[in-house]
Amino acid sequence: MIRLIATGLWICLVTALSTYAATMWESKTTPATEVDQLFGGLRSMQTSTISVPVIDNGGVQGYVLAQFTFTMNSEIVNRMSITPDVFLLDAAFRTIYATDAETLSGSKKQDFQKLTSAIKKRVNERFGHDFVADVLIEKFNFVSKDQTRQGMEQVKARPEF
Repeated sequence: MIRLIATGLWICLVTALSTYAATMWESKTTPATEVDQLFGGLRSMQTSTISVPVIDNGGVQGYVLAQFTFTMNSEIVNRMSITPDVFLLDAAFRTIYATDAETLSGSKKQDFQKLTSAIKKRVNERFGHDFVADVLIEKFNFVSKDQTRQGMEQVKARPEF
């Protein structure tokens, strides 16, 4: 009887210690100082998707749907009283809107390095110092006016419930 109780306690103890060890092993994180050294105190922020009209020959030719991720100095972001994503989206919208319509529609090859550099430069000029470290493209699609009309016709053709 004592052996049975001792064996049960032994099994419970081994199970508890192995569960604790597995949990600690899985949740091992890098200390904050190492993360700061790796990324230099950068913080990333993903914007919502924006829709920018592409205007050429006096009319809308289509829309660019874009989503970006910005890496910024975390110290500055923490001190801001307003979220910086509104400024980031504004700079992205203005830069894409000013881009040549042929380039955006796919007639010419898009230079994404030039686009992201222009967005970064515009945001940093607005804030007066190097606020944005890098601009990354999450999504970038061109949808022609004809494609949007076809999509709307399909939506109208569906019966409502």
